[in-house]
Amino acid sequence: MTEVARLFYRFAGVHSLLIGLLPFFIPVLLWQQGYQLIEISAFIALTAAGFMIGLIGWKALYNRRHWRAILLGSFVAELALVTSLILITYLIELSVTVFVLAALLNGIYNCFYWITQRTLFSAMTQVPADKQANIITGKQFGNFQIVIVIFLKIGILMGGYFLAQQQTLWLLVISTLLSVFAYFALCRQVINNESQQIPIDKTTPIDYRQKVVFSLDGIFLFCESYFWVLTLFFITDNNVMDLGLLVVGLTITLSIIFWGIKNTIDKLNQRYVFYSATILYAASWFMRGSVNNHTEHYLLLVSIIIIAFLTTFFRLSFNKQFFDDANAQQPLAFIIMKSNLSQKGLLLFFTMLSFGLMVMGETDNSLALLYWCLAPVAVLYGIYPLRHQTHLQSELNNE
Repeated sequence: MTEVARLFYRFAGVHSLLIGLLPFFIPVLLWQQGYQLIEISAFIALTAAGFMIGLIGWKALYNRRHWRAILLGSFVAELALVTSLILITYLIELSVTVFVLAALLNGIYNCFYWITQRTLFSAMTQVPADKQANIITGKQFGNFQIVIVIFLKIGILMGGYFLAQQQTLWLLVISTLLSVFAYFALCRQVINNESQQIPIDKTTPIDYRQKVVFSLDGIFLFCESYFWVLTLFFITDNNVMDLGLLVVGLTITLSIIFWGIKNTIDKLNQRYVFYSATILYAASWFMRGSVNNHTEHYLLLVSIIIIAFLTTFFRLSFNKQFFDDANAQQPLAFIIMKSNLSQKGLLLFFTMLSFGLMVMGETDNSLALLYWCLAPVAVLYGIYPLRHQTHLQSELNNE
C-alpha cells in the first residue's frame, strides 16, 4: 500500500467515526430542540454557504502545500461543530446566533473533510495511461466503502447510546481525544503525491449535462442524510438508540444482499446497470413517501431495506462514474467544480424550500410530498454522460 493510500484510509476511517458520533444525528438533534423543517432547510442552506467559505481557505492552504494545516483544519472544524451542537442542546431558549454558527461550521467541516478525502482518493487511484484505471478505481472504492461502513456504524452506535443517555459532553471528550491522537498520527506520514503539482485553478471543461447532475446531486444527498434520517427517527418512535440500531442493522443486511448478488451484477453491462440503478433510485423516492408509522411492521421493514439497497446501489454506480471522469482529466479541478455546483444547488433549493414551507405551512405529510416531488427529478441523473466502459467490474468487489 502506498503512502497516499495509507493516509487516505486512516483519514477517512477516523473522520467516519467522528461523523457517526454526533454530526450524523444533526437533523434529529435539531428536531429534538424544537426546530421544524423550515429551520432544518435553512440549516442546510447555511451549511452550503459555510462549505463555500471553507473552500476558500482550503484552496489557499492547498496552493501553499500546507497539508498539516489542512488536516488540522478538518479536526478543528469538527470539534467546533460538535461544541456548537452540544451548546444548542444546553441552551434553554433557541439561539439564532448559535444556530447559524453551527450551520456554517458544519459546512466548513464538510468542505475540509470531503474535498481532502476526494483529493486523496483521486491521487491514490491515478495510474499510468496504459493501465485500466476504471478497474483499479472500482477496487479502491469498494475498499473505501468497507472502511466507511465499519467506522461510521461504530460511531453511530456510540453516538446513539450517549445521546439516548443525554450524556452529550462525553461525545465532545471522545471526539477531542480521537482528533488529537489522529492528527499527530497522520502528520507523521509523508505527503508527496503527484496531484499536488496540478494547479488548482486549471480550467476543466464540464459538459452541461454534468452541470445539471452535479447541481442536483447535493440536494439528493442532503435529503438522504437529513430528511430521510429524520423519517427513520419518526418511524422508531423518536428513539435515538433505536435509530442507530436500525441504521446498523440495515448495513449488515445490505452487506449480505450485495455479497449474494455481486457475481451476477459484475456480468452486466455498466451502461445498463447505471440506467437501471437511476430508475430504481427514482422509485425509491416514491417508496420513501409511502412509509410511515401506520405501515405494517413487516412491510415497513421490507420497504426500508429495499430503499436502502436501491440508494446504495445507485451511489456505488454513480460515484464510480464520477471518479473515472475525475481521473481522466484534471482531478482536483473537476472535484472542486463539482463541489461548487452542488453547493450552489443546495443553497438555492433549500432556501426556496424554507421560504416555501414558511408561506404554505408544514403538515405531517410535508416530507412525503417532498419525496414524491423528488422522484421524477431523480430520473435526470440518467442524462449524465457515461464513459465507454463495458462492465461494472469491481464496483462491489472488496479486493
